[in-house]
Amino acid sequence: MSPHPDQSPDRTAPHTTAPATRLTQTTNRLFGYYPGTVALVTAAHAGTRNVMAAGWHTALSETPPLYGVSLGRERATYPLIRAAGAFGVNFLPLDRAGAIHGSGLHSAHDGTDKHALLNLSTLSEQPLALSGAYLHYTCRVTQVIPVGDHDLIVGHVQEVRFDPDAFDARGLLAAPPALYLGRSLYATLGADRLDARPDGL
Repeated sequence: MSPHPDQSPDRTAPHTTAPATRLTQTTNRLFGYYPGTVALVTAAHAGTRNVMAAGWHTALSETPPLYGVSLGRERATYPLIRAAGAFGVNFLPLDRAGAIHGSGLHSAHDGTDKHALLNLSTLSEQPLALSGAYLHYTCRVTQVIPVGDHDLIVGHVQEVRFDPDAFDARGLLAAPPALYLGRSLYATLGADRLDARPDGL
């Protein structure tokens, strides 16, 4: 995962009891700890497959449809993506939080087949798509952009798969997403939703 799901803040950083509204210049204490979905990035090449948890990912463009994932170059998934020129982006619901987190804790560098270990099966017709994902993108690599200690891998979305039961009539997610809070903790959204549009619009 980028950052790793269990990456702890720097314990050497000075403790502060300042109010939350006060900004500091420290980036290594809480950097990357904010609620967000964790994508499971899949890759396969020459008979080798892997899945990894990525906290840093984003849509980049609608036309053409581009999606980016930020990967550490040392990750086992990285050379698979570079060699295959393709990757998958998968979103699983909260009840698979254990598998999501395990994809970041375990490493294929030691020979672990994370698909088997975490019971993450793939679709026979699309081996980059995880069964049970409420949303999946199949991406063809178009750019690899160095960004500090990670590379932003930009993919042109070739295919979108989704579970229609996970979305409402407006196309909004109705299934409980797994939101990563940091420190191995996941949560999901409550039933309350606020429509922030001004009246009359």
